[in-house]
Amino acid sequence: MAEAKCDVSFNIKYNSSEPITKAAVHYEYPPGTPITYNINPLPQSGDKVVLNDIQAPGTYNLEVELAVGGISAMTNTTLTVGRCSSASSCEFPKIETVEVLKNGQIVMKYFADTTNLATLEYQIATDSEFTNIIYVKVGFSDINNTLSEYIDMKNGKILNNTKLYIRIRKYCKPDGISDWSNVVEFQSGEWNNPVEAYCLPADGDDLNQDICYGTRGFAWKTKVTLTTSQPEVGSLIYLTNGKLAIPENIKNLGQTAPDKFKDYGIRWIRFPSFYNDVVFVVDSKTGRIEDSFNYKC
Repeated sequence: MAEAKCDVSFNIKYNSSEPITKAAVHYEYPPGTPITYNINPLPQSGDKVVLNDIQAPGTYNLEVELAVGGISAMTNTTLTVGRCSSASSCEFPKIETVEVLKNGQIVMKYFADTTNLATLEYQIATDSEFTNIIYVKVGFSDINNTLSEYIDMKNGKILNNTKLYIRIRKYCKPDGISDWSNVVEFQSGEWNNPVEAYCLPADGDDLNQDICYGTRGFAWKTKVTLTTSQPEVGSLIYLTNGKLAIPENIKNLGQTAPDKFKDYGIRWIRFPSFYNDVVFVVDSKTGRIEDSFNYKC
């Protein structure tokens, strides 16, 4: 059986005292991949413009450009396309679990068939019907095959201590967008904003003045989040990738982390926005603050 074909078109209307010399439509598919369709022959006002290359269901933000000589005019519109191809060609993913870590970080475990995978999208809402969506992220894929996504807490501005709902879908090449996955309900926790930290590694070297500056010697100036509102004994330290500050997770930060921290973890840490002359001792294997003492910087 031949697949159904989308008939995606719109009528273009304009007023110009001179003949137009250029007509184009700009859009993105998949998200983040810009496409320009040059309309040829140049349309007259009232003509129908057919976009044959749009066959994937979804919402497209179109930018229509008309030009006379070197002068261009643009207008923006939204185009919604229904399903035109076989649903089985773009299988929807499944959310396995949603976990809220001690620092408030939300972790979604899921399964997505990698066949024709272009990218993935998730939405978070305050209701199961998704009429009040508070955050959308389009453009992530599981390149390491961990089948997990650490929700973007900083940009997502996720509400604390709130019942929320999450769903996920798959963008396929060339067969469009899948149906939405199952919806999972979860209760968010307490997320603390990242704070600046100066660190020294647990490689056997003595504590030194490098921790006062964070940018010289083997010191590392970075951002972390804590499980408490301020640093104290018992606080757990989390990295900017939402994972506990232990060597195996520091390695996942790539070039942003010095090699000694990837190998040995964090031993000493200082939080200048809280205490200028206090250094905290960290258990490098657990990412937990074990002790603190005064240290003049």
